[in-house]
Amino acid sequence: MLDFINTLNDFGIKDAEIISAFSGLEWEMDEDGAIYVSEGEVTKELMIAGQLIHIRPFVMGWTSKSYKELQQSWLEVSLLLWTEEIVQCHFDYVLREEHRLVIWKLMNAFSDFPIQAGVYFTNEATDGRPWEALMQNDLDNIWMFDAAIINKGNMEYYQVIDENACTQV
Repeated sequence: MLDFINTLNDFGIKDAEIISAFSGLEWEMDEDGAIYVSEGEVTKELMIAGQLIHIRPFVMGWTSKSYKELQQSWLEVSLLLWTEEIVQCHFDYVLREEHRLVIWKLMNAFSDFPIQAGVYFTNEATDGRPWEALMQNDLDNIWMFDAAIINKGNMEYYQVIDENACTQV
């Protein structure tokens, strides 16, 4: 979590409530092995790279009790953004031009962490699905994201690329 907090600070996200949501975590284990966190309920409007964006911190964890494929416990550490604020139109969910580069820069800021599945930009319906698919070797669902920076250790799963599905930011 310290690396995540430092990366937020380096990116210019220094809001005390956002930082404390990631630093003051209290863990609770559910009977199915999921790890819930009692912090991260605050949504803040922040100026990031010249754009006002609403962000809510979110942390969720899993153990081998919840996913038998896991060799170690995993955390999903997320920054949730308001969809209605960042998309041009709700019919196709294309991002507003002014938010595309901000989101890509934010994703890049987190892409150098040594132990991770990757950095994914997803919507509410597919949140966590690429990671779940990787953990369960479900190759049909590994592409359930809008943008991603894939960890080199997982590139073997993404070798067959549908050129129509990929675009550059």
